[in-house]
Amino acid sequence: MAKIVWLASYPKSGNTWMRILLNNYLNDNSEPADINRLKGGTNASARTWFDEWVGVEASSLDDKTIERLRPGVYRCLARAEKEALYMKVHDSWRQTDRGEGLFPADCTSGVVYILRNPLDMAASTANHWGVSLEKAVEGLCLKEFSLARSIGGLCDQLEQKLGNWSDHVVSWLDDSGLPVHLVRYEDLKRDPIQFFGEVVRFCGLPYDFERVQRAVEFSDFSELQRQEKQNDFCEKPTQTQGGFFRKGQVGGWREELPTHLVKRLIDVHGEAMRRFGYLDENNHPV
Repeated sequence: MAKIVWLASYPKSGNTWMRILLNNYLNDNSEPADINRLKGGTNASARTWFDEWVGVEASSLDDKTIERLRPGVYRCLARAEKEALYMKVHDSWRQTDRGEGLFPADCTSGVVYILRNPLDMAASTANHWGVSLEKAVEGLCLKEFSLARSIGGLCDQLEQKLGNWSDHVVSWLDDSGLPVHLVRYEDLKRDPIQFFGEVVRFCGLPYDFERVQRAVEFSDFSELQRQEKQNDFCEKPTQTQGGFFRKGQVGGWREELPTHLVKRLIDVHGEAMRRFGYLDENNHPV
């Protein structure tokens, strides 16, 4: 039986970049991993896995039943594998209506939680979802926010209940009871060799400095943009405006986000933003 490393984050926090970094490290090849053929992991919300292991299509079940069954599906996935699974998760951590953790501790090795300043996430999520900045900010603030509700057709993912940004962070870091390694996107951008190296160690992988360097080089944003421009990116939502790998900047919100939306995010998320170094003691962005 394998164990699962959950790669958890709010959308547009760097989850895909982390998966590509891990892919390049695990592959240990002489050229960058193909972003359209990523191996060594899967999406925890994919309907294909659920339908296969449950034997009933998710579309035939209600949301409560799906949630009750999901922990068992993850146990089945883990039992079927010999090597660790690295599973992308955008859900918040929570319990089913029967009091069971949606992401079971007994098949979990650990959680890599990727955190990003919500001020920078606003423009990125607006582009990703094809919505206005105002709507993107409200999504980050909405306590009942969820993804993948089917509209005008069957979605290929299960519904993912995120909640707002602060609640999502707290659910994984404080409530899950799972071993969690926190990675701030800003730190990963500033010193990817150090902070990705820490992820490698946390995951229990054999650490090799040259492999880390090569994985970082092969996962550089310019390389991801080059591949997307040349071959597109199969995981890009149809509503995304422009490229999936848009800018990846730290602090870009200062040019993109109007003052009233900055205030809205700080009003809602000030406590968590201070906790993780995005605001000073006077609630000023740093």
